[in-house]
Order: sequence, then structure tokens, then C-alpha cells
Amino acid sequence: MIQDFLINIFETRKPTLYSVANVPEGFRYWFLKLLNFMLSIIEYGGDLPESITSRDLELCFILQGYATPFYNNKGNPVCVPTSLYGYNENGQPVKGVFGNPLIPSKRLFFEDIYDEDGYLMHEQNAVLMYNMELHNNIFFTQIDGGFRPLLCRYARRLADIESTENAYTIKLRMGSAPVAGDDAVNASITRWIRKIMRGDLEGSIADDSVLNSFRSVDIGNGSSKETLMSIQTARDKILEQFFREIGVKSQNPKKAQITEEESSADEQLLLLSPEILLQERKKGIEAFNNFFGTNVTVRINPVYDRKTFTEKGDKDNGSKSSEEIQ
Repeated sequence: MIQDFLINIFETRKPTLYSVANVPEGFRYWFLKLLNFMLSIIEYGGDLPESITSRDLELCFILQGYATPFYNNKGNPVCVPTSLYGYNENGQPVKGVFGNPLIPSKRLFFEDIYDEDGYLMHEQNAVLMYNMELHNNIFFTQIDGGFRPLLCRYARRLADIESTENAYTIKLRMGSAPVAGDDAVNASITRWIRKIMRGDLEGSIADDSVLNSFRSVDIGNGSSKETLMSIQTARDKILEQFFREIGVKSQNPKKAQITEEESSADEQLLLLSPEILLQERKKGIEAFNNFFGTNVTVRINPVYDRKTFTEKGDKDNGSKSSEEIQ
């Protein structure tokens, strides 16, 4: 039963087996992979409502730059993508709107709204929580305070690298690209090339008339093996840059031998500290608890909390966790 299931998966995936060479497909793969990683950095505890998961909150924080939990029309707390508008004198949005075919649209108010005579027009019915101190606007100009641009940039870079790596891998098998003179010759050559791409080195183009109808050109300059190694190194460097940008340090095998000054300099290379994200979420969770009457806690996942790392690599780095907040 399991064997049949696996065989079915392999057969189904055959047509898209080489989609790794396709940059849009690669972009989607890496975007979701990096997003999934970022979803695990912050953890929530306490009595988080059943209708709001930590994933709901973090998806809004990461992709929108803010979260706006509110009660839906059935009286259940929810956290879904919304739009902000209506700025106050401090440049902060005070209104929002939600619209979805599955859930009735609703206007959101993040504070009590009064008219010029002091009459209460709209009572607060939602909470506005930010991803980081950048918030959602600068001087009344709406911006993206989330990590969507960051994810897109690195997903595209990794997709390009992966596509290039695939091309050079094929080059190591072929060495040159055939140039056909007509459609019939092109179709015959294409079938043969697809076999080579799949790693099927058996068989050949047997028709002499086909062989005499095309020429070949070299694909790429220099050593393919050296280029392939450079591409793989570039991929690792891009991933390392991504982790550094979100405040996750790479493992240093020589950590026990580095000096305190070197360790401090390494810390400064981190472009974003998870503690910054935690600080802003503390503010948001405090407002969340006041609004919903809950006792939710938030902390950095101990796996990524630098407070759990010791100066020597031979010590246990999981003995401590960041402080939870009420």
C-alpha cells in the first residue's frame, strides 16, 4: 500500500521533475521555505484563543507588518489580513477594514472615535499590533513594515542561483548545445536532450540525416566544475546573509577560540535582532490581553534565543530561555 502510494507520487511528479530550473517555481519554493523558518522564531503561550493561532499572528506580522485581531460577526476572536486607513495627528492609523468572501466584511477601529462635539461615534473593536518599530507608516506615508520584501529578495536570489546551478549540471553531461535547422530535427534532438537531463545516458540519435542537419555550440566559458562549485558557494553565502539579516547567527566551529572582541563584532553583523521583534510584540500582546481579557505570553523560541548561547561551544546552549511576559 505504502509502496504503491510512493510510486504514484514519483509518477505524478515526473512532468515537473526539472521545475527547479524554472525561476518562478524556484521563487515559490524558497519564499515558502524561508517564510516557514521565520514563523518558528517567535512562540506564544498562555490562553491564546482557540480561534487565533500563533501562526495567524506571525503570518500577519511577517507579511503585512502588523496584526489586527478582532471579534468576527460570530463573536469569535480572529486574526486575518486587513487594510489600514484613517491616520490620526500622530500619523498612526486608527481605522481598518476587512473583506473576505468567507467572512462578512467589517470596519475596524483601533481606538474610540469621537466627533468634534465629543460624541462617541465608533467604539474600539480591534487591536493594532506591529511587527517592529518601523510600524506601518512614516509621516503619513504607508509602508511595508513586514518581511515580505526581504523574503522576496532572497527567494529570487536563491531561485536564480538554483536555476543557474541546474544549467551547469546539465552542461557537465552535454558540453555543448545543438542547433537544429528545422522543426523535425529540433523535435528529435529535444527528445534526446530530455533523456540526458533526466540522467538517462543510454540511447542516441540514430538517424544520420538528423545528425547531419544540426551543429553544436559551446554553452558557457571556463571550467564547468569550477563554476558549479562557485555557484554552490554563492548559494550558501546568500543563505548565510539571510539568516544574519533576521538575527540568526551561523554556527562558528572555532567559537571556543575567538576572543571577546571578535564575538562582539560578530554580534554587530546581525542586521536585525529577534529581541527587537520580541519587544514590539510585548507591546502588542499587552494590548491584546487588555482587549480580549486573556493572559497570553510571548517569547523567542529558545532555539534562536542568543541568551541561551554560551561563550564556549562545548557547553549546553539550551539551558536558558528568554523571559516570558504577561
